[in-house]
Amino acid sequence: MKTAPATRLLDAEPEALIKEARRHQRRRYLAAGSALAAALAGAASVLAGLHGSGSAHPAPTRPPRHASPPVSARRPHGPPPIPHSVGTTVLMWPVGYPGFSAAGGPAAYVDDLGTGRLTQSSAVGISAGDFQPLLAQTGRWLVYVGNGTTAIRDDLRGRPRDIGRTPFFAPAAVPGQVWLFRIRAGHSHRIQARLVPVAGGLPGPAVTLPARTTLPAIRGTDAGLLLQTGRRLNLALWSPGSRPRTLPYAPSLSDGFDATARLIAYGTSCTDQATAPHAAREPNAGYEACAMLRVLDVVTGRLTSYPAPPGTAGWVPNGFDLVSAISPGDRMIAAYAAVRPQGQGLVRLYLAPIARPSGQPAAVPSSGAYLFARTAWSVRGSWLFYQGPGGHLWAYQVTSGATRASSTPCCQYTVMTAAPSHSG
Repeated sequence: MKTAPATRLLDAEPEALIKEARRHQRRRYLAAGSALAAALAGAASVLAGLHGSGSAHPAPTRPPRHASPPVSARRPHGPPPIPHSVGTTVLMWPVGYPGFSAAGGPAAYVDDLGTGRLTQSSAVGISAGDFQPLLAQTGRWLVYVGNGTTAIRDDLRGRPRDIGRTPFFAPAAVPGQVWLFRIRAGHSHRIQARLVPVAGGLPGPAVTLPARTTLPAIRGTDAGLLLQTGRRLNLALWSPGSRPRTLPYAPSLSDGFDATARLIAYGTSCTDQATAPHAAREPNAGYEACAMLRVLDVVTGRLTSYPAPPGTAGWVPNGFDLVSAISPGDRMIAAYAAVRPQGQGLVRLYLAPIARPSGQPAAVPSSGAYLFARTAWSVRGSWLFYQGPGGHLWAYQVTSGATRASSTPCCQYTVMTAAPSHSG
């Protein structure tokens, strides 16, 4: 693994550090939020060629002001229903338009695939703001930006608990714990971090992050905190008492695909792209296309690389803490690649093994979508959930290649995460 020397801190006041953190999040937060309209209304007909035989229809120019769970919506023709045996609940936020008002924030869809029950819930009261992450899962808890940093059980039972007044947090390597971040008192140029158990208990000692580190921090790993630091704000691993170690090929925050305690997935040789002014969805939307997808094992130092699939225009990062790309157990990775012509903002989902990579990643059936579509894995990692024809939730079983479908609108959300079924 390459090592980067420590450098001097950029002159910045606390307000500037927070503003910088929010600026990094703003592009994806706003893009995903505006893309929600596409999910609620269904995919446009231009996706039909990507999906094959799946149904598709154009959407109205804006979603209904008060969207309701489509419990009576017709399931798309084609695959059988998603089986209850997946034992997974998928939470998707936000639902409805407008997103925020004086009465509060939007609700979330809670799709319990173990029971087949789809509801709306306001139990997770995510606040308005350009924070990253907005929500993360650790152990059996969902941690989110609420009144500072807030947590609730992943079955949404019980009252939320406030675990810190700061809105800046990151998942820890140990399930059930998070890192909380704040500006160090009396030292406007430094950020302080503390490890906190979500269920309650004494927090760990405060540590000061390296000079020239900025928020947001991404997560704790088995090799230290994953941060953005240095003059170019490259991604680096850091442990107290050591110097930050820049990741191979020096990626930045915008190059991120996903990260777990052991693996970090990011793009390299990335170029800035934009959809055409006349694009059917998301005109003039900025995104990245990367020639290479890389997965770093922070324990062994092994770097696995995947060139962009033939015929595509490059891998499209969806951002850390905004999408579930790496499966439980760190066995598989799912990532979108841009479909030509790039100006339309179309992507297709690909799947690749991490432990034993061989050949090109395989395309997931009927997975054509627009930019900023989300993915999630079942709790046991055997099913991948993604946007299928008609803007519905589809599932792909990795072991058999089977596809299943539901009527749930999916997957143009800001937050999409999976937890054990409430019936379990």
